[in-house]
Amino acid sequence: MTGMAFVGVLLIAVASLFSAQPAVTFFRILSLAGTALVVLSVAMMIVTFRKARALVPGALLVSLSTALVVCGVQLVVAADRPAPVTGLLALAAGTLLGAGWARTSTVFVDGDMVRSRGTAWYLAVWAGTFLLNQLMALSAGGSPATGLSVLLVGTGIATGNTGVQLLRFRQAIAMAAPTHAVV
Repeated sequence: MTGMAFVGVLLIAVASLFSAQPAVTFFRILSLAGTALVVLSVAMMIVTFRKARALVPGALLVSLSTALVVCGVQLVVAADRPAPVTGLLALAAGTLLGAGWARTSTVFVDGDMVRSRGTAWYLAVWAGTFLLNQLMALSAGGSPATGLSVLLVGTGIATGNTGVQLLRFRQAIAMAAPTHAVV
């Protein structure tokens, strides 16, 4: 996947060399490619949100760890950070959104696997958080501190969503476990 991305960026860079303003052309094409990827991801979410998918605690923790590491690195290297209160409020708001989003899916045991299936509310909350993230990024106006606040909201969403999904995974396992009567 990384190789494909590298080749794509390389092709865009080479194509840009044939224009009067290569840097402008490069970033314009890159922006259009990014827009196409966003549209594709929205279409994929709409088509697949009701499909049951396995809840795997390890995969959830890897995803959460990635979000936390990226956020941590950004906070360390950023020249301009949000005020601590603003950052904590952004993280808390994101965590509440993520926890609420995780509650909108149906979790069930299918054979020996715990699965989750999205509902219409799942899609609605996803769309709302996606829109909120885009609006916050647009309102940032290039401010690194505001951009980091958006990142903290996203990290909070990942944290709240993963935490509740792990809790629901454990509840599903507990409910599916056979009860043994002691005589």
